[in-house]
Amino acid sequence: MTPTRKRRIRPVRREPVRAPRRKRRKPVDIDWKNELVKLFIFVFLAADLVLIYFVVRQCSRPASVAVAEPAAEILRGPLQVEVLNGCGVTGVAHQFTDYLRSRKVDVVKTDNYESFNVLKTIVIDRRGSRENALRVAEELGLPDDRVLQEVNEAYLIDATVIIGKDFRQLTGWRREN
Repeated sequence: MTPTRKRRIRPVRREPVRAPRRKRRKPVDIDWKNELVKLFIFVFLAADLVLIYFVVRQCSRPASVAVAEPAAEILRGPLQVEVLNGCGVTGVAHQFTDYLRSRKVDVVKTDNYESFNVLKTIVIDRRGSRENALRVAEELGLPDDRVLQEVNEAYLIDATVIIGKDFRQLTGWRREN
């Protein structure tokens, strides 16, 4: 017999358990231009939101028109009025202009209205002094419901008289015509 060889069994070698390695953080390169652009966009959007907020807030308020009460001196002073012919009859505006001037009303303009289809004569207050317009209406013999208010500070006149097709019923119309 032949001598048997013994096989040598090697023990299994285990590797020692090591703690997992921590990954090293790489330094981050910051792109400053890109960050500044982002910051600018953010500030711009925030400013837009604030602006929109104030615009919406301002527009949502009900408009309040303060109508100042005219002083007694203004009511006694000469009124500046324009007389417009809205009925289409020739010479009517000039006749009422002469009548109002005889009543101490300063007629600064006499002209035709944009149409000749006005049925009823009206007085339009242009400066926010309804009393002045009522005074002109009273001179013409018009009731208070024929006085309208269209306040516009761009107008330099106190009232506008638009002569309608009912002009024959007004005070100041000469009957001999």
